[in-house]
This record gives sequence, structure tokens and C-alpha cells, in this order.
Amino acid sequence: MKKGNLILVLGLLAVTSCNKKQENPEARQLLNDATAAYQAGDYTKSTELLDSLQKAYPSELTLQREAMSLRPQVIEQIALLRIASVDSATVVDNANMQQLKPQLKWIKTPGMIEGYWIDAKAYNPNFMNSTGIEARVSEIGQFYIVSSANPSVKHTSITLAGGNETATTPAVPYDGESNYRIGGGEVITFSPEQSDTIGDLATRIIKQPKASATLSFNGGSGKKTIKLTPAQLNGIATAYIYSSAVIRARDNQVERQRLERTIEIARRQAANANQAENQQD
Repeated sequence: MKKGNLILVLGLLAVTSCNKKQENPEARQLLNDATAAYQAGDYTKSTELLDSLQKAYPSELTLQREAMSLRPQVIEQIALLRIASVDSATVVDNANMQQLKPQLKWIKTPGMIEGYWIDAKAYNPNFMNSTGIEARVSEIGQFYIVSSANPSVKHTSITLAGGNETATTPAVPYDGESNYRIGGGEVITFSPEQSDTIGDLATRIIKQPKASATLSFNGGSGKKTIKLTPAQLNGIATAYIYSSAVIRARDNQVERQRLERTIEIARRQAANANQAENQQD
């Protein structure tokens, strides 16, 4: 072999040897552990290890390329598991909606801009001239409370109490809109956010033996308390459970679509990473 060629071969061997020595064993171990976690189905751990590799050893380009091939596979499996969970929850919510929908009554009288659902057994056509509350579900599935005090007590909030628990809405001052007065009484429409704790507590109270609850009207000229009938208490819980099922099912549908897009992107990234790796080979 000519002297010049021998020098070139020795140089290439030296470079190759040098490159092998440059691979950080701790970085390699992180990638090996991430791969093992993926194969064992522990995708959370695999993701954490890949993140650690990316942050701690950004200069390990060969290992980073291998990691880029593994990461989309991990992402896909996480998304598939999440879809299975979403689908299971949707089955439960759909069953709840099918069971509860027949118990609800659709209300929309002339002059109303929007109608609402209410538990048929709790419906009071003379509600505006009485003292009590209505638990309603809007057309798009939002739960909200409307309170009526007649005669007026100038209340600004309500408190539900039962089973050693209480829930109170935020105060809604008189403004002629959300809190308005009519025919010697007053009516407050609480927003879905303001109503949530009332509905949530009602669902817990009805699960208790001999469930009972009281409703207090707070503010203004004092505090007025009434005892809710079983139909009124169940009406609050039914509306809340139905609303929750509707909203979760809708949110889960959006989440499923997002996860499907995530899987599509992950598969494209995996294909691109494999193609790049094959070209380098």
C-alpha cells in the first residue's frame, strides 16, 4: 500500500474511533431507557426520558436523530390511549343523556328569546309569582339557576344546605337585568359559573339516605329560608347531571378530533424521520 493511502486509511480509522468515543454513554443510556419504557407501554416515562435527553445532550446529534424517530411513536400511543378513555366517557355520558332527557320538559313561551329544559316534575308554571328556584338547562346544554322571591326580600344570592354541606352563589346586586323586580317580587338569573356549586351540591345530597335540603335567600331585608321538596331537589340534580353530560360529550368530541390530528402528525413525523435515517444509512 502506498504511503499516502496508508496515512488516509489510518486517518479515517482515527476519526471513526474518535466519533465512537464522543458518544456520551449517559446519553445513550437515556435513549435505551426511553426505548425500553416505550416497549413496556410506559409512555409517560418514555416521554420524560426523551425530554431529558433533548435538554441535557443537545449536541449528541446521532442520538437526537434516533430520539426523533422514537418520539412520534410515543406520541401516537399516548393519543390512542387517550382516545380510548374519551370514547369510554362518551358512552357513559350518552347513556346518561338518553336516560335523563325524557324526564325534562322544554319551555319556551311567547316573548322568550331562548327556551330551556327543566325537570318536568319540578316545573312550576306559576314560578314567577312564588318563592323558590328553577334549575334550567339552556339549548346549548349550560346549567343555570333562576331564583324567585315573591313577596320581595331584596335578595342578592342563594344558599343550598343539606347533608352538613352548604353552597352559596356569588351576590348579584339589583341591576334591573340579571336581578330585576316584577309584580311585588324579584327574580335573579345566575350565570352558569355562578350556579355550578348549587348543582354540584344537589347531586351529592340526593345520594344520601333521606335526602333533604333547604334554600336560603340572602341579602337585602334579611334572610328567608324554605325547605325544598324532593321533586325540587331532584330537579336541580337532574338538570345539573344532564347539563354535565351534554357539555362533556361535546368537549370529548372536540378532544377526539384533536387527538386524531395529533396521530396524523405523529405518523408523518415518524415517516419523515425514518426516511431521513435511511438516507443517512
